[in-house]
Amino acid sequence: MNVLELVSYLRKNILYDTGGQGVNWESYNSDDYDSIQLRWGNEELVSNINEAITQVYRRTNPIKDIEELEVFAGVSEYTIPTYIQNILLVKDSFSRQLKERELIDRWWDETLDTQTGDLKIFIPDLKNNTIKFSPVPSKDETLLMVIYRYPKEKLTWDDYDVSPELVEEYQLPMLWYAAFLAYSKDEVNTLDPQRAERMKSYFDREFPFTSVYSNIRKGRTSNRTIKYGGL
Repeated sequence: MNVLELVSYLRKNILYDTGGQGVNWESYNSDDYDSIQLRWGNEELVSNINEAITQVYRRTNPIKDIEELEVFAGVSEYTIPTYIQNILLVKDSFSRQLKERELIDRWWDETLDTQTGDLKIFIPDLKNNTIKFSPVPSKDETLLMVIYRYPKEKLTWDDYDVSPELVEEYQLPMLWYAAFLAYSKDEVNTLDPQRAERMKSYFDREFPFTSVYSNIRKGRTSNRTIKYGGL
C-alpha cells in the first residue's frame, strides 16, 4: 500500500474522518481553509503513520542490513546515521571482528581513549548517534557494520505514491498505532482517551513487546527496497 492508500484506509475504516459526504479530502493540505471539516489533516496522519512504523521497527527489528563506515587515522569517534537502530557486528578492512564494549567502560579503562593501533573495540552510543573505536585508528580504512535499522526515508503527503519500507502484512495492523496518536491529540474535537487506549491495545496485540523473539521474526526482510505504486 502507498501513502494515499494508507491514509484512505485510516480515515475511512478506523477514524471515520472524511470531512462529510462529497468532500474531496485527498486534495487538501494544511493551508486549505476547507480542511477545517476534517479532524485530522493529511500531513498530520502521515506523521502519525511514520511514528507507527517506527514503533513496529522497535518491536520487530524487521530489517537487518550492512552499513559501511569510513574511519580516519587519529579520529576515534564518529557520528552514525539516525536510522541505525542497533549495531550487531563490526569488522575492519582485514575482516577482523571488533568486540563491543559498553559506554561505561570508558570510565574505568582510560586506555580506551589513549592507545593507538589496529582497531579492536567498538563502543556504540545510539542515543547520541555516535560510535567510538579503540585503539585510536592508526590508518584510514572502511569498516563494515551489521545493523538493524529504521526506514531511511520518512513518508510524506507530498509524495503519496510511495509505499513504506514495511512488509505488506504489517501495514494495516500498524495503523492502530497511528489511530492511537490521532485520538491522543489534545484538542476538543480529537482527544478521546478511551478510543486511544482501545487503538493502542489493538496495536499491542498485533505487535507485542516480546514479538522480536517470536515467529514475527520469520517475516524479516533484508535490503528491502521501497516500492512505488498508485491506487
